Amino acid sequence: MDTITLTADLDALAKISAFITEAAEQCGLDERATWQVQLAVDEAATNVIQHAYDLEYPGNITLSWACESSRFIITLRDQGRQFDPQSVPEPDIRSPLEDRQVGGLGIYLITRLMDEARFDFHPQEGNVLTMVKYLSASLRDDVVVMPVTGRLDALTAPQLNKLVHMQIAAGARFLLLDLSDVAFLSSSGLRTLLLIRKELMTLGGELRLAGLQPQVHEVFALTGFTQVFAIHTTVEEARSSFGLGRA
Repeated sequence: MDTITLTADLDALAKISAFITEAAEQCGLDERATWQVQLAVDEAATNVIQHAYDLEYPGNITLSWACESSRFIITLRDQGRQFDPQSVPEPDIRSPLEDRQVGGLGIYLITRLMDEARFDFHPQEGNVLTMVKYLSASLRDDVVVMPVTGRLDALTAPQLNKLVHMQIAAGARFLLLDLSDVAFLSSSGLRTLLLIRKELMTLGGELRLAGLQPQVHEVFALTGFTQVFAIHTTVEEARSSFGLGRA
């Protein structure tokens, strides 16, 4: 286990990031997992810096890490005010941005990015946050990858729906649509994707989308459906995320 102790001020964030990035690389995390760890640790450290101590009298923040079996374990300690994660309300991620209440996103991101996150308080140790990232995860062997090409509109959407239902009838429950070759998406295409997602969820399955071109992604953004669908940059990223929630 390696440890670093720093004064809990915002100047410490760059040193914390460099420390945990080197640790992640030593433990063999890939680029995406390393980025997830970087963000989770930054959110946790920022919470300590901004809320655990009085700004005029910052205390210390201690970050430790270890590789054990197939787990990358990160421990963050502070001697500041006792923290109760139950006191932080769930963030509103569905309402329009202008209607949302500020706060709560840090803990939300930590719990979504890490495989395990546990908050404890000990009279002697103070606040202790333990975060775990699994070093390796076996890909599901029941994911069906379907490439989609051209336009996804009122003419072609029923064809996609038919092909998907053939896969579902054959037992598919975890479906990944590769949209990297889709250049046009209309509301009809979007409606079909919503129906496919709903049916798979009813059957206990998942739908994930990958490789959206900018103009296609903009349709999701304009309609607010980036908050509904699980959208990934690459097919590989999407495959590795089945069973881990929406993000």
